[in-house]
Amino acid sequence: MADTKQSGTVRCVIVTPEQTSLDTQARSVTLPLFDGQRGVGRGHSPFIGRLGAGEVRIVGEQGVAADAVRRLFVDGGFVEVGHDTVTVITQRAIPAEKLDAPAARAELEKLAGSRAAGDEAIDARLKAEHAARALVRTASRGG
Repeated sequence: MADTKQSGTVRCVIVTPEQTSLDTQARSVTLPLFDGQRGVGRGHSPFIGRLGAGEVRIVGEQGVAADAVRRLFVDGGFVEVGHDTVTVITQRAIPAEKLDAPAARAELEKLAGSRAAGDEAIDARLKAEHAARALVRTASRGG
């Protein structure tokens, strides 16, 4: 990878249990933390955070147009930011262009129409419904 101090970029690495989904340089990365969005650029203060389900946006990726945006859906996990590197560890990372918007909407409707009994089942359904909404938003925006 290029030296981030010279290029004005951050390294973004997204890892799932199966593979390294992405390893690239970019001007900025926006992350879906469990309590809101957070943007990261070169020189950002180090932190560790818990991810929610949502869209990771990578702006100004090296080798493509300066204003190009790459979008990926992630389903929770953790992020570590330090030394101009953003490392995302998640269960699922799906490029937006590979998402099927109609299928995502159908899954959300199915979840919205389902019932759950008991605290654990209700919490699980609400979490799944939140992830499905985030998936629909990401799929609707496209790649």
